[in-house]
Amino acid sequence: MATDQADQADQVPRPEVAPSRGAFTVVRRIAGWLLVVAAIPAGAIGAVVGLVAVAAITGHRVLAAVGAGLVLLVCTGGVVRLAAALVTSRRASRRWLTGAVTAVTAAGVGFLIWGIVFGPTPPSTPLPMTADVRFWHLPTGSRIAYTHTPAQGEARPSPVLLVHGGPGSPDGSRGALVRDLSAGGFDVYDYHQIGAGLSGRLADVGDYTVARHVADLEAIRQVIGAERLALVGASWGGTLIANYLAAHPERVERAVVSSPGEIWAPAGTEAERLTEAGRRDQQEAIGRHPQFLFAQVLLSAAGPRAASTLFPDARMDGVFESMVSDLDMRPGCASGPPSGTEGAWQPRGFGFWANAATSLDAGRVADPRPALRAVTAPVLVLRGECDYIHWNATREYRDLLPNATLLAIDDAGHTIPTHQPDLYRETVRAFLHGEELPRPAYVAADPPW
Repeated sequence: MATDQADQADQVPRPEVAPSRGAFTVVRRIAGWLLVVAAIPAGAIGAVVGLVAVAAITGHRVLAAVGAGLVLLVCTGGVVRLAAALVTSRRASRRWLTGAVTAVTAAGVGFLIWGIVFGPTPPSTPLPMTADVRFWHLPTGSRIAYTHTPAQGEARPSPVLLVHGGPGSPDGSRGALVRDLSAGGFDVYDYHQIGAGLSGRLADVGDYTVARHVADLEAIRQVIGAERLALVGASWGGTLIANYLAAHPERVERAVVSSPGEIWAPAGTEAERLTEAGRRDQQEAIGRHPQFLFAQVLLSAAGPRAASTLFPDARMDGVFESMVSDLDMRPGCASGPPSGTEGAWQPRGFGFWANAATSLDAGRVADPRPALRAVTAPVLVLRGECDYIHWNATREYRDLLPNATLLAIDDAGHTIPTHQPDLYRETVRAFLHGEELPRPAYVAADPPW
């Protein structure tokens, strides 16, 4: 009987032992502190998203900053307020914790936004408005600044149009070259591309495209009434000339491309675009001017309206000029620039958004190379010994264009007119006159140096 009662007692369900109240409190507080920690990056990310979103919607930098602050308060302040109830039961402590974490996060994020978006930047140096500057109001909608130097004596039928680099980077004084060509019977037009120098700026920076620059160049030809043009360009100017040749091959009498940029950006990798020394030098220069990179990343990620609102021309033009001032135009050369050329040119009149947006568009355009294979106009390609553009990018002009001639220029970098001014002028003048060049053509596949 006693055994039966014992068995029955064992079969009676026993109540489970509830966890201690202290354990619940510890878990709750840990969860609360984890939420507090998570609220800091959540607020920072939310503030950046809010900044960009409001900038894209309103086109106003101050409103974008206000929007960023409100999003941060909601993300960080709201989450910390909820988390504080798990951390402590005291109302005063909750308020203190919410205010302190929100304030610290706002201060850190505000400091970063101020430094990147609103802080001081290097001033830009505008080009002077001289008495000889005129303007074309093109049918493309572009207001283009230019100077015209008439030919001496009887003018040749095809005027010379100087095409600067960048994009958005007007060249320094080219008075000596202009005088030489004018004396040789050429009307010479030196113009600033849209978005740079004294030319107009576009309200929508997304309108800076390769096609827009090509259309402007063709409109200029029509405005001056030339059947064909002689084009002389450098760096990006070479890329623009190549795209113009592909679109209007019958409108080019002759062309000179000095240190030309790659014909079609999608064809090569970053390693194939620049020399090793040039790539290292550019990375170091951009590292000293992070806004230059931030603005371009934002352009790709969020679009032109948000990017140009947060990084307007007035701020970025000076950053662009300062970054280019830091570049070594002769990377990899053991010797310094030729005597008398150091400091001969300083960036001024630069247009950052013409550069950034056009460069981005250059990676999206259709391949012009099939059309260039049929171009018959004579093209002179000049390559400096220490140009930071990769040799293969330059050589492609010679190999692709049926009537191209490549000359290798010793002791010169990217800016051949600066490093070898006399040889440059002599070579360009001889080529445009159809005369024998001062140096033999370079025909090998590998560089001579």
